[in-house]
Amino acid sequence: MNNRIIIKSADEKELPVYLFEPSIAKKGAIVLIQEIFGVNDHIKAVGKKFSEKGYLVWIPEIYHRIKNNIELAYENEDIIAGKKYKDQAGWELPTMDVVSCVANLKVDHNVATIGFCYGGSLSWRTACLAYGLDAAVCFYGSQITNFLDKEPRCPTQIHLGEKDLTINEKSQKQINEYANKCSVDVDVHLYNNADHGFFCDQRESFNKEAMDLSFKRTLEFLEKNI
Repeated sequence: MNNRIIIKSADEKELPVYLFEPSIAKKGAIVLIQEIFGVNDHIKAVGKKFSEKGYLVWIPEIYHRIKNNIELAYENEDIIAGKKYKDQAGWELPTMDVVSCVANLKVDHNVATIGFCYGGSLSWRTACLAYGLDAAVCFYGSQITNFLDKEPRCPTQIHLGEKDLTINEKSQKQINEYANKCSVDVDVHLYNNADHGFFCDQRESFNKEAMDLSFKRTLEFLEKNI
């Protein structure tokens, strides 16, 4: 079951959030951060997947300042539109929205962020800036290398596809080298024969083996840290 609720972001703007409640004993809370495609069916399905494992999941509508209810698919025109929305949204206000979700949930729960694509980079950025976050997971965040000036304040896990040209071998090396220097645990996992978007079964790049293994590793990481 999911509900769409409204919270206040730090700038007092109304922030729509999709809520997925676990039907089993609650283990903690997750702020799940969308790809460039908005809060679409895939991201909602991921939210449900984590809620079924015992996590309260909030999915903020990162594009709410542009337009509500943006839900894109994965065709070329959707990719073009998604990149445009991402450029309009930027980094500062979306990070603030994610931090606002973390702050609300932190009252009663340990909290992790999990992000995919654009959201993977936002999850990294939030981990580097937010206080009170217990863990962060970043799936194929192609702009993580733009934010290697600050290290995460919490344990962080990164999932990358070996064949992902948006995070090429040079970028993968940069991320690994930075992770090894961090004072907190930053675990980087590289998936053979996996491309960008390997977790999404609606994309041509879907890789079930990589999805299953990365999901297992994420659950183990959450169990350990939140």
